[in-house]
Amino acid sequence: MKRRLLPLPIVFALLLAPLQTASDTVYACSCHGTTVEERVESADVVAIGTVVSLYEDETIDGLGLVDIDGVVSVSTYYKGSGPSEIAVDDPAHGGVCGIIGPESVGREAMLFLNLSDDVYVTGLCHGTQFFSAEGSGRAQIVADIEAVTGPGQAPEDPPPQASPPSEDPESPEEEHTEDTPWAVILPIAFAIPLAVLIVPALLRRGHH
Repeated sequence: MKRRLLPLPIVFALLLAPLQTASDTVYACSCHGTTVEERVESADVVAIGTVVSLYEDETIDGLGLVDIDGVVSVSTYYKGSGPSEIAVDDPAHGGVCGIIGPESVGREAMLFLNLSDDVYVTGLCHGTQFFSAEGSGRAQIVADIEAVTGPGQAPEDPPPQASPPSEDPESPEEEHTEDTPWAVILPIAFAIPLAVLIVPALLRRGHH
């Protein structure tokens, strides 16, 4: 019986399939499931912040990916501490565990960060996630974090200094203090002459 050969296009497709699978594995982000406790434990810093701007860190040669990182305004620290604004470095956006991209500006996220040479580093596998635009699920995420860390704290930026009190010597209070003796002396000075004139007249009228 004569063996039937497969058409050449099918042969090429079968040969290229393993290569395509290997290529997809390079670009895919595969993270094993972790609990909230594990994510908090492995992070140096846990915080809530909003991406306020982006910057390009570097271009990854050969992959056609641009590493876009973000500047984040932090509202609350749940683990660790830091300033109200930090630069966050993540892998290149687009399939290799990066989370910060052009659509991230203005969005709020629960951040799980590691410190590496004073650089805040994160990614999908760290557990960092953006809240939905509608805010649904935010309260539950925060409650889950606080159950592990306790209440959050504000950034450690020093509060603005109060303005020093005015040292103007002619303040209203001092003017009032200086005017007080005259307010007493002047009525007395006018009252005495009037009394000298009026009292004798009243006495003479009484004798008549």
